[in-house]
Amino acid sequence: MKHFSLEHWADFANRVISGDKRALMQRHLELGCSQCAHVLARWQSLRRFAGGESLSHPPEVAVNLAKRAFRGYFPSGEQNTVRRLAALVFDSFRQPVLEGVRSGQTSTRHLIYEADDVMIDLQLGAGAEPNRMSLVGQVMDSGDNTKGIQRVPVHILYGRDTLAQTVTNQFGEFQLECETGKSLEVCVGVTARKDVFIPLDESVWRVPLGKATQ
Repeated sequence: MKHFSLEHWADFANRVISGDKRALMQRHLELGCSQCAHVLARWQSLRRFAGGESLSHPPEVAVNLAKRAFRGYFPSGEQNTVRRLAALVFDSFRQPVLEGVRSGQTSTRHLIYEADDVMIDLQLGAGAEPNRMSLVGQVMDSGDNTKGIQRVPVHILYGRDTLAQTVTNQFGEFQLECETGKSLEVCVGVTARKDVFIPLDESVWRVPLGKATQ
C-alpha cells in the first residue's frame, strides 16, 4: 500500500488540499492504513495546540519583565553590556510566623538575590517621607558572603529614567531613597560589561511596608 507524505497529511489536517486529493486520502484512511492515520492524528493534535496558543495571553507582569530585560538601555554606558536577571533566594515576607504568634510588626522587607558570582542583600522599607521608599543593601561575592564588592554603581530605574543612584562603599554597602512605585528595578553594574537587575514588581508591594503580617 502506497502511503502519503508528511506534507500531504499536514495539508489535509489544515484543510488546504484540493478536493480530489482530499477524497483520495480519505479513501486511503477508510481502507485501514494505521500508519497514515497516526500521522494525521499527530498533525491534527498540533493544529489544535497552535489554535489554543493563539488565544493564550501571558500575564502582564511577565510581559513587562521581558520588555525591561531586553530594552536598549545600559546604565554602564556600554552597548554590548550583558544583562543578568537576579534570582530571588530569600524573602522575609515568605517566612512562616513563629508558633503562637498571630501577627508581627515589621518596617522592612529583607530580600536576597543571586546572579552568577554575585549576591545582593536588600532591606526595603518606608522612606523618611510619605510615598517614598528606602533601599539599603550590600553587594557581595556569592562565594564569600563576608566579602563586599566596592565601587559598584547601583541605580533605581523606572523605564529609561534613573530615579536614584549611588556607588557601593568599601564594604559593598549602599543606600538609596526614591518615590514608591510599581515597575521599578534595581540595576547593579557588577562589572563594566555586566549589569544585574532586580525587578521591583507588584509582588514586592503586595504587603504594604510597615504593616503587620498575619
